Amino acid sequence: MEGKSEFYTRHEKELTILLKKIKEELLYEVIPFWEKRVVDETYPGYLNYFDRGGNLFDTKKPGWFVGRTMYTFAAFYNTIWQNEKWLDIARAGRVYLDTGFYAGKGRFHQMMSREGKVLNGPVSIFTDHFAVKGLYEYVKACGIEKAFKDRELAGKLSDRLFQNVEDPKVLAMEGIRPGYQKHAVNFMTLLVALESRDLFGDKYEKILKRCVEKSLYEYASDAYEAPFEYIGTDGKPKPEGEGRLIDPGHTMEAMWFSMKAGIKCGNTEYGKRAMRVLDWVIQRCYDEEYGGFYQHVDLDGMLEERFLVNSYAGIPAAWNDKIWWVQAEGLYALGMSALFHENEKHFRYFMKMYDYVQNNFRDKEYGEWYSILKRDGRMVSDYKGFELKGPYHVPRCLMQLVTLLEEYLEQKGKANDRHSKEGGKG
Repeated sequence: MEGKSEFYTRHEKELTILLKKIKEELLYEVIPFWEKRVVDETYPGYLNYFDRGGNLFDTKKPGWFVGRTMYTFAAFYNTIWQNEKWLDIARAGRVYLDTGFYAGKGRFHQMMSREGKVLNGPVSIFTDHFAVKGLYEYVKACGIEKAFKDRELAGKLSDRLFQNVEDPKVLAMEGIRPGYQKHAVNFMTLLVALESRDLFGDKYEKILKRCVEKSLYEYASDAYEAPFEYIGTDGKPKPEGEGRLIDPGHTMEAMWFSMKAGIKCGNTEYGKRAMRVLDWVIQRCYDEEYGGFYQHVDLDGMLEERFLVNSYAGIPAAWNDKIWWVQAEGLYALGMSALFHENEKHFRYFMKMYDYVQNNFRDKEYGEWYSILKRDGRMVSDYKGFELKGPYHVPRCLMQLVTLLEEYLEQKGKANDRHSKEGGKG
């Protein structure tokens, strides 16, 4: 993102205004919603089930949101400013790792009671991914040298995680049928390997590159011009049954992971390929009539009835409903592509997506975003937290957009100032 450009000149003013709006939403609506209620003051860990107004309606503790919440608040501390309250919230997750939440052998339980009873065991490899990446961010917040014991623990958990993602018995617990691979497992492994770099350098570089290339060139098929959620174990499309499923949220999430990996690894082809795959997602999954991205689509368009997601953690959700996290991941992926690559098409869709979430998902009265809407914007669920929703996708999206916009405007602004001075000397 260096050098003067027509793109910067054309969009500088609106990006500056946008940065202010996003930062205000993050700091005055989204973060306050979670920081005042997410820590359980009675028992170890976090509380996660909140209605629109922030009232607690269930006390179960989903395993995903131990690592996710620890990550989010440590990232606030590392990215925004060193607010000790945020570090304390992250620390509550670190303490919880040492309770009965840990199942042994690098695994963590999927669901706990408030008091600490196991309600569902180590059945989700994603719980393990989130615990590891949350610990990475916490170690960074504490200082890598100071938190050397936690860094050592993170290394041991990482080694075991990267073994477990290759274990058919572990993957079978995710409901992945024999003969298939699931993209979500691959791109979460990609993300953990990417974020490990701050603690362990290039120790997991081979894993990172392998996962990036699988996301970009195997799950994303040139033959079909489609990104699949499931492919065969041979790395090729298997367009039957679940092999026909296109998941725009997972794909867009994987694409911005891949773009960041390209920057870290110095491989510009990763970014170019990710932009192409994003174009496929826009073509197949963006709702041009009402705005936003569908939840899922079939290879040939509308999803067959048998692929309908009848329950989203107990909430009915159709294939063409609009899900909060899909919109958040699309917003950031398009923003990253637009600014890092000065892609005008993706910038147009980024701005359309921003207007869409502001008008449909953002709750200006109580803070945070609604969960699920019908295609046309009618409310399905206004919950702010439940088993699959908490302080993760929305705050991460907004936090990273703030960083992205600040870096772009600063770097391009300095470059423009430099070019202007040099031109004046001439």
